[in-house]
Amino acid sequence: MTRRIKSIARMLWLAALPLIFGCQLLEPRSIATARSLSFDELKQAVARIRGLSFQRDVAVAARDSKEIQALVENSILEEQGRESLDLRGALFARLGLLPEGTDFTKALAELETALMGAFPDAQQKTLLAPRQGTKPEPPLLAFPGSRDGETNRQLVQVHGLIRLLQEQHFRLGEKLKRKPTEDAALAFRALRKGDAVLASLALLQEPYGTHRQRILDAAQATSRSASQIERDLAYLPEPLRRQAVFSAMEGMRFVTWAFSARGWEGVNSLYANPPASTKQILHPEKYYGKREEPVRIIPWNLLRQLGENKLMEETLGEFLTQVLLGRSLSRDEAADAAQGWAGDSLLAFRQDNGIGLAWITAWENRQEAAEFFRSYRRALERRHSISLSAGPGSGDFLLTPRDSRRHLVLQLRGEFVFFLDGVEPPRSVEIAEDLWSDLETGADPVPYEITRRGFQRSPVRR
Repeated sequence: MTRRIKSIARMLWLAALPLIFGCQLLEPRSIATARSLSFDELKQAVARIRGLSFQRDVAVAARDSKEIQALVENSILEEQGRESLDLRGALFARLGLLPEGTDFTKALAELETALMGAFPDAQQKTLLAPRQGTKPEPPLLAFPGSRDGETNRQLVQVHGLIRLLQEQHFRLGEKLKRKPTEDAALAFRALRKGDAVLASLALLQEPYGTHRQRILDAAQATSRSASQIERDLAYLPEPLRRQAVFSAMEGMRFVTWAFSARGWEGVNSLYANPPASTKQILHPEKYYGKREEPVRIIPWNLLRQLGENKLMEETLGEFLTQVLLGRSLSRDEAADAAQGWAGDSLLAFRQDNGIGLAWITAWENRQEAAEFFRSYRRALERRHSISLSAGPGSGDFLLTPRDSRRHLVLQLRGEFVFFLDGVEPPRSVEIAEDLWSDLETGADPVPYEITRRGFQRSPVRR
């Protein structure tokens, strides 16, 4: 798809928003300040809004932000392990997603602390919230309009309470551990966070989230605050700031599709059949309409040649591909080039001088693959200050000169693009040529049941 066609598609999408939200697009407006509620009253309000009861009693306790972040970091380490986290950080740095030398575990803890606001203890009996007046305040609760410290306190606690409800009813921690790829995990976290953001907005609507249209209006206004979130998270690497915005804003937009059709019952149903990729979060019609599953890619020849040195297999997905391109290109160009993503398989393998990478991406069609190929070439040349030249066959096979310090291969083949980093020629050329003779792919689109329940109808209007 050309950039012009994509621009037209975006214009059509914006024109369709009033049908989805049931009203005209709104200018950003102030959101009402909540009246003061005790913690018990807040629990009751949250349970009533979400239509879910707390299965066990929950108390609240104030903690310093540093203490909460340390607890979050320990939780991340217990869940993923230091070795796995260090390896993933090294992989992302090699690929260009993170700056070299990033303490990945610490950065993730800072990100998760900002996303959560309040943190449940190990037994999930106590919600640990930042002490009042803590600076900086949790940035992802900075909805448009001014508000007082009391409202901020309540919003922090609402996010934590929603997290507890999600865990008690849907066992999200267990489900997240079973997510096979980073892309699937990011999509799941966006669903979880989008639910919490929408519920927080509902609390600010009188009478406590019972008017669906007011919540939808507030969601539209709130979606404009992405740039403020990034400014508030300036202490994090840019890719993680982008991830925060994705989880909060794109996650809320995705959840709003289900809420506009079936209210909170529709939101709850998402956990039984969650999005499989960040592509579905970014393009909700690919979930709520005819569901498009990521293309499965198994590069058998590549695994035979490099598998014994394999360190990690991963799937980046459309969102992280977009972020990667955006490290060297404009965000608009990165979004255009990543939009046709259909699947990918990233292999990290051990080399004498560190980590090598082999990355196969699948695209919706040849044109989308060619657009990514051209954009990624520009991104690589800018990042490494190199010039890729034609290799064997044609201009669809590019590699660095033999005397280059960084050995790269970039190849376009039909609807696929192959990138190899860290293998010297002529072996790199042999690997690229052999790859295609035994490449297994496949995906089965699945229609989502909410479509058959009348999602295409316009929601409640004013």
